[in-house]
Amino acid sequence: MKTALDYYARGKQREVNANEYNRDWDYGRERFICPECGEAVHLTGNKDSNYFAHYKKSDLFVECDRRVDGTLTTSIYVRMGLPIYLRKDNEDKFSLHLGFKALSERILSKAISESILVKMDGKHTYKVNEERFSCASTSLIPLDYIPASGQSYRISFEPENKADIVLQHWSDHTDRFLYEGMIFTVSERGGKKIHCGDSISTDVEYYWVRRQKIIPSLVPGIQMELCGEIILKNEKLNVFRGIFSSTLSNAQFGVLTSFLRNSLKIHLLEKQPEFIPIWPPVIRTEEGYIRKEKSIYGYIRSGNEEPKVYIYEGINKIPKEILLDRKLLRIDMQEETTLVNIDRKYVSSGTMFWKRNRKITGKGMGVYKLCNTEYISIGACETDIVSQEYVLKADNYTEYFLIRKNGEIERKIGVGAVLFEKLQTDDSIVCLQAGCIKYIFFVSSNAEIVDTEILDKRIYQDFQLYASKKEVILPVELRKKLMKNQERFSIARKYIDYALKYNCIPSVMIKILEEMLDE
Repeated sequence: MKTALDYYARGKQREVNANEYNRDWDYGRERFICPECGEAVHLTGNKDSNYFAHYKKSDLFVECDRRVDGTLTTSIYVRMGLPIYLRKDNEDKFSLHLGFKALSERILSKAISESILVKMDGKHTYKVNEERFSCASTSLIPLDYIPASGQSYRISFEPENKADIVLQHWSDHTDRFLYEGMIFTVSERGGKKIHCGDSISTDVEYYWVRRQKIIPSLVPGIQMELCGEIILKNEKLNVFRGIFSSTLSNAQFGVLTSFLRNSLKIHLLEKQPEFIPIWPPVIRTEEGYIRKEKSIYGYIRSGNEEPKVYIYEGINKIPKEILLDRKLLRIDMQEETTLVNIDRKYVSSGTMFWKRNRKITGKGMGVYKLCNTEYISIGACETDIVSQEYVLKADNYTEYFLIRKNGEIERKIGVGAVLFEKLQTDDSIVCLQAGCIKYIFFVSSNAEIVDTEILDKRIYQDFQLYASKKEVILPVELRKKLMKNQERFSIARKYIDYALKYNCIPSVMIKILEEMLDE
């Protein structure tokens, strides 16, 4: 094997070729790591060439040699396996799901017409259809069991003679569940499992899902607390949330990195390699970035002085390799999906770009407004709001951004009805579903007119309700407010004129009017 990961300094890694090193030097047992399985390898060779070899000899490590440097026959998505997602169901209850990458409309239609079935370990069977699988985003299938430690879920597609339709997009296996559990990223909805062999960063929040109820106390730098649980058919898993600290001595940092590498097959870095898009604007989601434009400009973040960039277009098996002389990069994307890896050729935690329109429609994507106790479907052309209170209802997970005219932004999330209050002219509400902008609503100047009509009716109804109550002298400050707003009202006008003319008013109406006229 010619390729390995070199941990040449604290919290740093780079992918290297064996010929770059001198076999007469002692590099230490954990200096070089296999990119495929995460096990330590050592530098060796013959008189003609250097290469890396595993300390242990087994069929697994022979397979590593072939997969790291051999001829590739499958896409990177198939190599890495189907991703596992963590979902936060409520405050302290979580669930696990298997993710199936979005298919193009053509491929999904073909799979449906061929009656493709997805089977998991022979325990569950799912028919490929529009209700279960999507062209817009990753489809999640709930998991109700965990394989034995060190094992993965095994996926099969039937009929086998027609499964090629989806085999280059969906893998036949998942990542492993180890004895010490799984590490997930942290997002608003939950997170995505860090693949064995990938890297994580210090001082960044992660979820740690494990059977054990406590965190290893003898390993320094683990700052995590129990935050929830996952209830499966035959067992319960514990969910911890927190960081792996960077404020450690070199010796302590070595203990922490060794534990993560050996027990969880994950590499700890102090600066995670990443491609950060700068222009044009893109929408960030848990699965990557939604792009509309072909070319993306971005910044390369890496702990290495000369980072390498590997670009996978669509399901291409071999990446395009770029050696940078600066940290800014333009990437031209030809396919619907593009994966950008920094410093690592075969890693699943790179930056993914999806080509999607920013407005999407489809099943389960409805948005409705409240009108006389009924929810009315909103059409694409109906984007004006003419009330200071507005209720929107979505039948799918939706993010709402209320952008005030003074620049303040308020965010609301959820499924079902969401109330927006105290809307003002030139405010706007942006609705995002599946990472894409679904609707933008604008608050028009008519909101003030409608609001006055509502207030007029409320005052009229209250005057009617309390007309027989004891009257008192009209307070001076309330008299000023009534005179200032007198021309605004028509329905309640006779009651207001009476109060001003005779300088008296039902006592209970004083507080009511003061609150209403202050709104």
